[in-house]
This record gives sequence, C-alpha cells and structure tokens, in this order.
Amino acid sequence: MDAVAWYAINDPDPEQEFWSLPANGGKPYYAGDPYTAGINSTRGAAAGAVAQLLFDVPERIERLESAVHQLTHDSSVAVRSCAMAALLAMLNTNAEKAISWFKQSLSTHPAIFRTPYVERLLYYAGYRDYAAIGSIIDSMLSSVDPSVVEAGARQACVLSLSIEAAAADAERVQKGTPTMRKAAAEVYARNIADQAVGAICRERLKPFFIDPDEGVRAEAASAFQHIAGLTTTEQADLLAAFLDSAPGQEALEPVVRALEDSPVQLPDLVCKLGAICVNAFRAEGGDLSKAGAMVAMDLSKIVVRLYSQTEDPAIQSQCLALIDDMETHHFYGLSDELRRLDR
Repeated sequence: MDAVAWYAINDPDPEQEFWSLPANGGKPYYAGDPYTAGINSTRGAAAGAVAQLLFDVPERIERLESAVHQLTHDSSVAVRSCAMAALLAMLNTNAEKAISWFKQSLSTHPAIFRTPYVERLLYYAGYRDYAAIGSIIDSMLSSVDPSVVEAGARQACVLSLSIEAAAADAERVQKGTPTMRKAAAEVYARNIADQAVGAICRERLKPFFIDPDEGVRAEAASAFQHIAGLTTTEQADLLAAFLDSAPGQEALEPVVRALEDSPVQLPDLVCKLGAICVNAFRAEGGDLSKAGAMVAMDLSKIVVRLYSQTEDPAIQSQCLALIDDMETHHFYGLSDELRRLDR
C-alpha cells in the first residue's frame, strides 16, 4: 500500500472539518474555507509535499503520478484544493493530463473555485491549451460568487493579451457585469507600461474611464500609478482620454497622487486636470476631516511645481489662476508650497 492510500484510510476526513458545525457558535470550521481545512489535514499536507517534490525534480512524476491522481480525485474538496499545487507542477511534464485532472477536480463542488491554486492553474494552463480550459472560464464567469467571477474575468483578460483563442471571453468580460468589468480594468490598468502589451492595454482601458459604474471607473484610474513607465506622448494620450470622461472624486484621487510622484510633466493637461480637481474638491480641499484635503495637498504640489518649472507664459497664467482659486477655497498645503517657492 502506498503512502497516499494509507493516508486515505487513516486520515480523519477533512471534509467534516470543513463543513461541520461545532457545538459552540454554530459556525463552520476554518470559516468554511476548504483550502485551510485541507492544509490542516494529513492528506492535504501530503499533497503539498508531493507538489514540492515535483517542483524540485519534475521527472519524479513517473513515480508520483498515481499519488497525484489519488489526491486530485480525493473524495474531499479540501484535499483536492491542496492537490492543485501538484497539478501546477505537473504542467511541466504532462500538461494534457494535468489539465484533464484539473477539470475533473473542479467538477464536484463550487467551493473549490475559490481556493488559491485555481487561478494560478488557469493562467499557466491557458498558455498551453486555452481551448481546454475554456469551459472552466465559462463556469467561473457564470458563478454566483463574485470572487470566482472576478478571478475568471481576470484570467480571460490576461490570457487574451497574447492568446487569440481567449479574445471572445475577454470581449464577454468587457461587456459583462460590473464585477467582470472591474476585473478587466484592473488587468489593463496594471499593464499599461508593459513593453509587449502596454499599447493594447491602454486602448482597452480607455472605455472604462466612462463606465457607468463608479467602482469600475476608479479601478481604471489606478492605471496612473504606472505612468512613470510611459513616454510623454503615451502619458498625454492616456491622460487626455481620462480627462474627457469628466471624472469624479473617486477617480481623480489616484490620478492626482500618481502625477504628484511622476517625473514626467504634461503642462497643458495638468492645467486641465487642476481645473477639474479644484471644481470637484472645492468644498473639501481645506477640511482636514475630509479625504479631499489630501488630494488638495498633492494638487498644490503639482500646480506650484508646474508654475516654477515651465517657461510658457500661457501655462504660468493658467497656474496662477488655479492658485488663486485654490486660495479662495483654502486648499490644504497650498500656503506651504508657495512659501517654498519664495525661498
């Protein structure tokens, strides 16, 4: 009898730990999380050990394949969620079989879709054979669990950047629910400066600046955290699309923060951004109890720095008009920046 078979007979059932309600409190063990239940079981720990052996020496699959099969087809959802790590390692030696067992492991209970290795397996398996994991993406996008929908949407969009077969799923995501669209915006925003896929990400991101859902618009605006990696022309193009969307406070905050940290100047667009921000935060810019005061402080740095660095009289004039307006509404941090300018 091999070790895994012995564990299957002698290990207390982690499924009972995952689903059972204790007498005190009436709540499931491990907060109902199958993966946590699994790693705290003997068979789940065995799955982790098998995975590590395969990651260290992939050729060991010849001796461990039967163990991987048993673990990935275990009667316990908790154990199978841990065995996903072994399938991840197995992709290096037999991707077709690993993907087949992956799909079989997912087929018994929806809770397994929430476990940590599922999204990683989708990512690496998708590059090897997207058609084979397309049904998994479809199941995740159709889930009633927002976290599962988000994970499936994220991987469809990531894989579509380099795999043509994923294009239809990415388009479904971009036209889907707010949860799907927010996941798409996250993927494209995070990769705007990528050397290989940055250009396509910037183009796909632009429609999300005018998305009807405020959370999606804010996620799209997070792209400006990465603008330091763009050329001046690329920054101007993205910022122009953002400003044309008439952004609200939630979307403006990360953009102002990112531009305050950016070494690249966009004089004319920064003036337009400043005017939009002054209008959006005029009621909060001087109130330290409001989040708008922190935006006012960053905006003060941007406008004063731009005024001091530009030699264009028209830009200087626009900066002075902004400073006057900000002073009228007592924007936090402006007086400190002006004093620094006078030194």
